[in-house]
Amino acid sequence: MSNNYSKAYVEVLEILKYIPREDLEKVPKDIIYTLENCADKEYIFKINKSVPFEEQNLMEETKDILANFFRDYWATDFQREQILIKEKQDEYELEKNKIKINYDELFKNKKIEEKPKTELTVIPEKKWYEKFLDYMKKIFKFKRD
Repeated sequence: MSNNYSKAYVEVLEILKYIPREDLEKVPKDIIYTLENCADKEYIFKINKSVPFEEQNLMEETKDILANFFRDYWATDFQREQILIKEKQDEYELEKNKIKINYDELFKNKKIEEKPKTELTVIPEKKWYEKFLDYMKKIFKFKRD
């Protein structure tokens, strides 16, 4: 497990101490237990009560975990629906940009290979008298041996 996530778990657990009890009870106990077990024991994080929550120095992973908690456990049905719509739009935009980037890279790195020309060789056809002479030579050679 990433070191950043173990530190983020410490931050999430500290923030959960300030969450109202009724909201905290909506989070499954096994998730909180997992956070406690996977948290970095040496990392210390404290909330500064004099600083607004938005200005707290939180890791991105912590913000992501809290966003998932909000979406899954604390949001109303309408909020959850709006969040899911936004996530689908973001995912669609990401895929659209990914496809565009892939096409750009495809044409950018394309190497043009020249294939050797494979043409049939033209075998000159012998004239009738050349064929006749070759035939005669063949017969006389055969008789000599």
